[in-house]
Amino acid sequence: MKRKSAPKKGQIRKAAVRIDTIDADILPTLIGYNIRRAQIVLWRDFARTVADGEIRPGMFSAIALVRANPGIAQVELAAELSIDKASMVSLIDRLEDAGWIVRTRSLEDRRRQGLTLTPAGEKTYKTLKREMLDHEQKFAALYSDSERKQLVNLLRRLHTAPV
Repeated sequence: MKRKSAPKKGQIRKAAVRIDTIDADILPTLIGYNIRRAQIVLWRDFARTVADGEIRPGMFSAIALVRANPGIAQVELAAELSIDKASMVSLIDRLEDAGWIVRTRSLEDRRRQGLTLTPAGEKTYKTLKREMLDHEQKFAALYSDSERKQLVNLLRRLHTAPV
């Protein structure tokens, strides 16, 4: 895409026109666009209401999965969250530095790092879970129970689609 150059001497540049209603072209019909817009709204509220913005959704997801699956390997956690290995190591480092999880080397396979919550991690999880459910309820309230279930099922179909 070529940028327009500055007007030459003697030329007059047209003033920007104020648009009262923006034509969104095809964007409102695109699944990705609508999911991204919804994700932005969810992310902003999450940052305001869960852990005073000190934790990101991926961190909460990792804590919840480690709690539900004591000893889960980093590689399994990365696969479940669709996070690359390098990003997973960084995420686990942050959780470990916070004192919420511990890595334990497997006795069967020394390359495997099992993850478990610490007592502090369990306490943090309980607090975060309450805050997360309050956050979730704000948006779930926009739908009937059957609509919410349908929405979740439709989104799950997307994130399990082969690409």
